[in-house]
Amino acid sequence: MADIGWLAGEAREIHAFFESIFYAVTLTLLLTGVLVEYFKFPLGGTPSFGTLVGRVLVAAILLNAYPEISNLIADISDAISKHLGDFNQVKMVLSKMGDKLKTLTWSWVSLKDTVILLLSFISFFILYFSVFIAEAFITYAWTLLYVFSPILIACFALPVTAGATKALFRSLIEISMWKIVWSVLATLLWSSALSQINNPQYQINFVSAVAFNLILAASLLLTPHVVHALAGAGVTGLANTLGGVAVGSLAISPRTIAKAATQKAGDVADGIGTMRERISERHPKYENHKHLNRIYKKAEKQKKEPKK
Repeated sequence: MADIGWLAGEAREIHAFFESIFYAVTLTLLLTGVLVEYFKFPLGGTPSFGTLVGRVLVAAILLNAYPEISNLIADISDAISKHLGDFNQVKMVLSKMGDKLKTLTWSWVSLKDTVILLLSFISFFILYFSVFIAEAFITYAWTLLYVFSPILIACFALPVTAGATKALFRSLIEISMWKIVWSVLATLLWSSALSQINNPQYQINFVSAVAFNLILAASLLLTPHVVHALAGAGVTGLANTLGGVAVGSLAISPRTIAKAATQKAGDVADGIGTMRERISERHPKYENHKHLNRIYKKAEKQKKEPKK
């Protein structure tokens, strides 16, 4: 992220243009602030002209220091994510999975471990591509902040607009955390299958263990939301989003599956009946074909008496 040598020349020109008008924008904001402070005299207030001048000086310092600040944040983020990325190497994950399979036996606990193992590893490999989506979003957001950074920093001149400058640096930190959090969530996803979560002594319900893995899988795709929650609203802010994913997945009950199977059997029976009628019309000698009649009767039976 620190190296933006690939950036298009037009993007650099836009950044340079915003940088060239930085002091004009800052001066305009300063004059506006001074005018507002001036009206405090008739109201008995105490104007703070010195504070506004100080904010302008801070804005100028931030403008010149922005490249170094963003590069430092990017370097730290890349170093941490590179170290954590070693935990998600495909060869190592497959090796861990093989070692776990060797320990499984024919028991209820092992059966639950097998379900969790398959769920975790299938989710991990299916969602592994999401790291590339995360990188694309990082590149997009980093470029956007780079281009608009002079204007966003100029907004620090007034307390009313200073939120834009705070949002700039807050976004820099959050974006740098995306890949780190993704690496941590991916590691938790596949490693949860190797844990003792199904051991009876821990008294964790099997359905809860499955929901835990589904939430981890969903959080990979929602990494920006996870980072924003960790940096602001807290983990509880994810309850509605990730909790809904788990509940929706677990809502596929055996009764729902049986109902769908019954409907499918009815469709098959109707289809076979129609096919038999068409064959009988064109080829009367096949009207009492034993194989067709046997299939039709079986489908009709499943339609009327679905398997429980």
